[in-house]
Amino acid sequence: MENSDAMIVFPPLTEARLFPYLSLPMITSFLRNKGMSVSQIDLNIELCHTLFSEDCLAEYVSINENGNKDLKLIYKVEMAKYLFKEQKQLYNNVFIEKRSPDSLKYDVRLVRQGIELLLVNSFLKLEITSLEEILELVRDFSWKKSDMPTKVLYENIKEKILNDKPKIFALSIAYYSQILPSLLICKWIRELSPTTHIILGGQQIMIRQSSFFSLNGLNQFVDSLGISAGEETLFMLDRYLKNDCEIGKVPDIVWLNENNVENIPSKSAYRITDALPPDFSDLPYKNYLDEEVHMSLITCVGCYWGRCTFCSYGNRSRKEKSYQQKTARQVANECEDIINNYGVNRINFIDENTNLRLVVNAVKILKSRGYEIKFSTRNRLENVLLDAGFCFELSNLGCILMSVGYETNSQRILDSLDKGVQSSNYQQIIDNLHNANITLRMSIIGGLPGETEDEIKRSEEFLLKNQDKIGIDVMQMLVLEPGTYIYENTNNPDIHIQSSKNLRGNKLLNYGMGRMGATFQYADGKTFEEKLDRFLQLHKNVNPQKNDELPPDKYKTEGQDITSNTLLINPWTKIIQLDKTYIMDFVWQRIFLVPESLEVFGNTLIISKADDKKYLEYFVEKGVINLK
Repeated sequence: MENSDAMIVFPPLTEARLFPYLSLPMITSFLRNKGMSVSQIDLNIELCHTLFSEDCLAEYVSINENGNKDLKLIYKVEMAKYLFKEQKQLYNNVFIEKRSPDSLKYDVRLVRQGIELLLVNSFLKLEITSLEEILELVRDFSWKKSDMPTKVLYENIKEKILNDKPKIFALSIAYYSQILPSLLICKWIRELSPTTHIILGGQQIMIRQSSFFSLNGLNQFVDSLGISAGEETLFMLDRYLKNDCEIGKVPDIVWLNENNVENIPSKSAYRITDALPPDFSDLPYKNYLDEEVHMSLITCVGCYWGRCTFCSYGNRSRKEKSYQQKTARQVANECEDIINNYGVNRINFIDENTNLRLVVNAVKILKSRGYEIKFSTRNRLENVLLDAGFCFELSNLGCILMSVGYETNSQRILDSLDKGVQSSNYQQIIDNLHNANITLRMSIIGGLPGETEDEIKRSEEFLLKNQDKIGIDVMQMLVLEPGTYIYENTNNPDIHIQSSKNLRGNKLLNYGMGRMGATFQYADGKTFEEKLDRFLQLHKNVNPQKNDELPPDKYKTEGQDITSNTLLINPWTKIIQLDKTYIMDFVWQRIFLVPESLEVFGNTLIISKADDKKYLEYFVEKGVINLK
């Protein structure tokens, strides 16, 4: 495509690599229906495809294989060598065929870790805690020979921009970790195509619009900010740039490079009931980083509850009274479109809070048309799930996974957060979902203001009691994002905000620091680090058995009898002879010291004394050896 009206981009770096991020296909569908020429590009997944190549892995080895005796660096080089050797099969299994033979059953995990290995020390992966410092780093950016990911990204963008020269270049920034790469991309676009209008949008712009607007010098690289849903904004922006409408007609936009414009934007009239089925057609939707091909849909915009004091998404929709919901027939039509056009029957409803009854009605309509799907939802632990029959109905219709938020089972704390749920219902809901064979995955928040040690302990005991029935997707300490009620409440007796410019997230727990918000102190005198250490005890103590990825020694299994004195290690492990002998496990990123009394021959461990059988049992438990 040449000289498109708009190029819409999902930037790196984020873990959102399982399926296409929905903002691009939704906006693309709307704009194409209006007659605009649009190209949509997921640079995040494209970077993964390019990095996990023989060339990049070989280059990593050549740069880092320098005789260094540091065990961790040796591990990284050996892992890169292993991935280089298996690259063709791993790439095919993960990105093309979507199959996992027993010899590489952890292939998705290996590919993901290989990509992250190559990203270490890249400019793109810098973790910076203020927008001002991010902009300064982008202004002063200089090339480093060893920064392969940034070079790969630049060459990809350069080729696309020089072939297209779009009138509009739009970036959808959903996660904080995408901000620095996005601004660097904007700098490159300005150099490569000076006349292209560059606009930033997405969740990060919506919640931080005032901070972005006040960034001195941002307008060197960026022309405008989209501060709500992007469909009508981009359509009217295209019209304005073609002199088909006045500047004031462009809704939900903040101008950075227009003189004599009052930045009080009009509101879009676009409603979610006007949405067309999303258009995934020119995204590599079959080539994402997961075991199967699946896609996402939303059933609503905002959250009907919207009162949880820590939720920027819900609080914004409540303040703006902007909650909108699709009809059941509309959702069914969109599911049918995805099945017919893309051959996909796994659909993830990724709302902030899915209306489960709406989904049930939609899937019933779909089923009446002869279609079957598997689906997942994101919602609260609401009273509707107290009905065991409803949970079985969800399961029978195809619900296989439910993601929920879990803060605490202390009703006092839940009420202080205005969560709007009853902790006394949690056990029945968990039991109902477990009995209905719906996997329950929790996102857990620690460091809650005012929470006592006794409340923390009882909440942890509740999770321990239910660890066979739950998974844990995310653990994060409380974050005070801008626009949340808890951030805006200056009279909160339990926390005191220190800075809204120097931000804090979850560096130890989440990808790219996760959500980022104001730094604050707890009124009880305990530091953030002390609260974090206590929260990490939960991570150590609770083994959620419904997780997809748990190290073998974390699963509850019966012991296995060892009848041989010679055992072969798994193919994703390697025995390394240094000053001592080590086993390196590339799946679980662990290094084991081999006892001197064990003999090593090739990829086998041999015992000569009966007493050494305990070592083989240990390695079996850790997953280094598989007896099957």
